[in-house]
Amino acid sequence: MNKLLCICIILLVAAVMVANSGVTYYKNYPEEHPIVNLPVALRQENYNNGSCVWATTISLLRWQGQYEMADWIRKARSGGVLTSKLLQSMDKAGLTFAGTDEGDVSFLEWSCRTRRGAAIVINDGAHMVALVDMDEDRACILDNNSIEQYIWISRGALIREWKKSGGLAFTPVYSPASPLP
Repeated sequence: MNKLLCICIILLVAAVMVANSGVTYYKNYPEEHPIVNLPVALRQENYNNGSCVWATTISLLRWQGQYEMADWIRKARSGGVLTSKLLQSMDKAGLTFAGTDEGDVSFLEWSCRTRRGAAIVINDGAHMVALVDMDEDRACILDNNSIEQYIWISRGALIREWKKSGGLAFTPVYSPASPLP
């Protein structure tokens, strides 16, 4: 009986200590940003002088857990690809994807809302980057020429640049990484 009383007292003291420890318990976890938060080790840097389309696609595939497809593309595809040949090349590779070539902003919103991200054209169509987050005020991109950090810009500036560059965007359509709890 004395042992049971001692254990109860110890547990009570421990509970009081934890309650007064200054630790803040959150009912809801803070959101992760960017929402497509690919670890640096899985980000594909541009390779063979002009593989920005493939590097971006590889990063998005890795985010969506399609490692074998990403590895195959890394080995089989390199160099630049014209927009007119891109979708044909992706079909040939067996890639399941969705996209727009009409500057449909709702596609970008859907890509971010579903945590897939999107490959988008910038620089008058000469470069492709990954859109990894977008809300009502700002957007975040992962540039395959500088994979160590994300680039945050205003949503309006990103949309203007993207539309000026042709409004092409696509994303692989597989299961994205699971959301935060």
